[in-house]
Amino acid sequence: MPITTLKDIAAAAHVSSATVSRVLNADTSLQVSAATRQRIFAAAESLNYTKHQTHPTTSAGTVALVQWTTEAGEQGDLYYRAIRWGVENQLQADGYQVARNFAPDGLPAASGLAGVIAIGKYSHDQLAAFAGLGKPLVVIDQDTLDDDISCVTTSFGAPVQAIVDHFFTHGRTHPIMIAGVEQTTDGQPLHDPRPEAFTTAMTRRGEEPVLYSGPFTIEGGYQVMKKILSQPAAAHFDALFAASDNMAIGAIKALQEHHLNVPEDVAVIGFNDMAVGRFINPSLATVHIATQEMGITGVELLEKMTKTPGSQMRITLASQLLVRDSAAL
Repeated sequence: MPITTLKDIAAAAHVSSATVSRVLNADTSLQVSAATRQRIFAAAESLNYTKHQTHPTTSAGTVALVQWTTEAGEQGDLYYRAIRWGVENQLQADGYQVARNFAPDGLPAASGLAGVIAIGKYSHDQLAAFAGLGKPLVVIDQDTLDDDISCVTTSFGAPVQAIVDHFFTHGRTHPIMIAGVEQTTDGQPLHDPRPEAFTTAMTRRGEEPVLYSGPFTIEGGYQVMKKILSQPAAAHFDALFAASDNMAIGAIKALQEHHLNVPEDVAVIGFNDMAVGRFINPSLATVHIATQEMGITGVELLEKMTKTPGSQMRITLASQLLVRDSAAL
């Protein structure tokens, strides 16, 4: 497969190669709009760009960056790769060396580390092992405050409420949800707040929530929707909320194979705003998560903890419903 270059990204994002380079390297002196930055990151995602890490000549220290996926697995997971870009770009802009650790590599060596940033979902035992390194620690994309560990998360309640409100406002009064099932690398089940948020939103309307579940993958969404459509009650839903864009894409394929049109017969909304969702037909309505900003905020929180150690904190970034063709009612 050809290697994606900055020139390729620049052409897709309609900007100069210099602008792409400065955005991907977190040049804080660059005056560019948030929309342009997002367009560049989206183009990089869609072209499967892999940033080749460079080390600064001077260093503020080394930060261990831990991913809960394998390095190969991350290539197919644009969501976590985008968060990592945000972390690495900000760390390098601030003069830090980055020591990558992908599952199942185990814990980084504590000696010489300025801090640890862990991206993903971890069990209580894994979190305790991170904390045991005795270094400033931030977890991104998991609420770990109850484990006395600082974290950066995204909002779920408000955007899921907005999804349900959108369906009902436009006459789709029988929405269902496909929730995702996943576990930590040491086999512990993980709690996803989206099904709870969907249940709350439906209950507020006096409606009974209908939920199904499957793996957080395109194939998972496809297989679950095929199972739903094989049931006699299949005709009783007119909208679908999938817990991830991948699951939504798989579900749309199953709906189309069943000769159901999206959104005319079934409106579909995903979650995460992966670049690929903009290019399928119909384009996927979704919830935008500020992935790069989560990574940047994680670095800023780590630096704050390094300078002024104290109580742990949780920072929650807002997410936003984006209505595209699959739910344009």
